[in-house]
Amino acid sequence: MLDWDDLRYFLAVQRARTLAGASAKLGINATTVGRRLAALEEQVGARLFDRTPTGYLLTAAGQDLVERTERMEAEALAAERSVVGADQRRGGIVRVSVTEMLATRFVAPQLARFHDGYPDITLELNCTNRSVHLGRREADIALRLSRPHEDNVVTRQLGKIPLCLYAARSYVDTWGAPADPERSLRGHRVLMFADSRGFRVENQWLDQRRDGARVVLRSDSVSSLYSAAGAGVGIGLLPRRVAERDGHLIQLETESEPEPRVIWQTVHVDLQRSARIRAVLEFLQSVLKPGSGAEAGASAEKAED
Repeated sequence: MLDWDDLRYFLAVQRARTLAGASAKLGINATTVGRRLAALEEQVGARLFDRTPTGYLLTAAGQDLVERTERMEAEALAAERSVVGADQRRGGIVRVSVTEMLATRFVAPQLARFHDGYPDITLELNCTNRSVHLGRREADIALRLSRPHEDNVVTRQLGKIPLCLYAARSYVDTWGAPADPERSLRGHRVLMFADSRGFRVENQWLDQRRDGARVVLRSDSVSSLYSAAGAGVGIGLLPRRVAERDGHLIQLETESEPEPRVIWQTVHVDLQRSARIRAVLEFLQSVLKPGSGAEAGASAEKAED
C-alpha cells in the first residue's frame, strides 16, 4: 500500500516543480523530499517525473498518479474541514494568511484584547502577499488587498485603506516640502512600491507626479516603506488610517489619491461555523472595519518606536 506521506511529497514536487520549492512548502529539507520521491518511484515501478533544467515535469505515469492522488487529497481535506467546522470548542489553532502591513499595523496591536476574550485560541499569522489555497488548508482564513476568486469560499469586504502622500517631519526639516505635490515632486526623494502588477495602481499614480524625483527605495512591504518614511528617508504613499495618527509624519496635501485598497476576508465554507474560526473572523472584522480602535493601537505602537 502506498504511503500517504510519500504521496504528499509527490504532490508538493508536482506543484512546486523543484525539490527546494517542495521542501519549503512542506517545512522539511530537500534531501528528505528527494529520498521519499525516489522510494515512491521504486515502489510503483515507474518514473513519475522527468528531471529537466526547468524543473520536474510529470511523466505519463506521474500524470495518472497525480489525478488519483489529488482526489485522495480532496477527500481527506474535506473530512478535515468537516470535523473542524463542526467543532464548537473555543480553543485550538487558527491560521491566518495576511499581508505584513495588515498584520503589523492593524491586527497585532489588538491581540491582547482578543486573547483576553479567547485565551485558549492560538493565532498563527502567516505574513505573505502570496495567494493561498484555502481548500488545501494552506490557511483557515485569508486577508487580502485584492479579491480572491477561489471556489467554495465565503468572501467579505471589511473596509478600504486610502493611501496618501506622507513625509517625516525630519525629512521636511531637511529637504522642505514640495510646493505642489499633486503635480511635481521634483528635487525630492521618493519611496515606491515594488515594480510588480500588484502595485500597479499606486506606482502609476506616484509616477505621474515624480517629475524627475529620485527613487531611493522600492519594496513589496508596506511596513518597510512606512518605517523608511518615518525615518526621513523619503516621501511615500502610506495607509492614511495609520499614518494620520503618527506624530512623526506629515501628510502632503494633494487634490487626488490613488484608488483605495479594499480589505477582503475569506474563509472556506466548511470552516465558517467552527466556534474558534467564528471568533477570529469577528475579531478581524472589529479590527479592520473603518473607525475601529485599530488605528489608535497602531499609532500608539509606532509612536513608541
